[in-house]
Amino acid sequence: MRGCAFRPRFLIASILLLVGATSARAAYAQALDDEARTAVIDALISELERAYVFPETATRMSADLRARLGRGEYASLTDAAAFAVRLTEDLQAISRDRHLRVRPQPEQAGPAGGVPAEPPASPFGRAERMEGDIAYIEIVTFGMPAGRAREAVRDVMDAAADAHALIVDLRRNGGGNPGLVALISSYLFGSEPVHLNSLYWRPRDTTDDFFTDPGVEGRKFGPGKPVWVLTSARTFSAAEEFTYNLQTRGRATIVGETTGGGAHPGGVVRLPHGLSVFVSSGRAINPITKTNWEGTGVTPDVAVAAEDALETALRLARAPR
Repeated sequence: MRGCAFRPRFLIASILLLVGATSARAAYAQALDDEARTAVIDALISELERAYVFPETATRMSADLRARLGRGEYASLTDAAAFAVRLTEDLQAISRDRHLRVRPQPEQAGPAGGVPAEPPASPFGRAERMEGDIAYIEIVTFGMPAGRAREAVRDVMDAAADAHALIVDLRRNGGGNPGLVALISSYLFGSEPVHLNSLYWRPRDTTDDFFTDPGVEGRKFGPGKPVWVLTSARTFSAAEEFTYNLQTRGRATIVGETTGGGAHPGGVVRLPHGLSVFVSSGRAINPITKTNWEGTGVTPDVAVAAEDALETALRLARAPR
């Protein structure tokens, strides 16, 4: 009987959730009219002019959006997803910024609303010891806070510390947190802090510097043994930073494909009518090159197709030195 008393309340709650989800889908499916498209562009321009890392580029993009709107180029775009694609194309035609993107994903919006996606449980995929005493570690994401990943990083990197050589696979890694990049990189250097990268942020006009931490927990692979990093065209953002940092320091040999070419971090902001935009509010500054990989990607030292990168790195790692 107690179960029967609970069931109506559960049913009512389920119905309310279903109605809410249906209403959200219905609101999202509404066709965009001139007023709605203008509201989206107004909000988009406001965010670009407030935060986009290059003010002059923001001004050019804003003027272009206004001109296209005035000419009626968006008048036929009544679907929010199609409108997002077109806005992204127009923004990137001027900025060449692959982070800058409009999407129908309000659930990923930042402080303005929405629930952030749940961080992954671990940054790692496969981790194993291969023939020839070669440690293989796949890092599938940097998308979690360094503090949360600290134990997993310690365990995986400690297990690889005594290997003859190390292969780090970033072929499926789309980026994430520069703090986690610095944490994992700390296991590949020695007893002195190494300046890996800096990030300049336009909204607060400040620069954050990222260094290795010589005092990380567990054993380190250290600065003297060979490291290979595997890349693909999908390797992006923070994963490119990891690659570029090690390449410019001469700490790793990069094997695979040229990476995606996104060096401008930022955040997702909600726009009207179920859209959101990733605004690139910062830029990476490498302490050695004084520039970054934006628009060009990181060029591998050994260029091969992504699917051949592991076999190639293993052959190089097993070759007599």
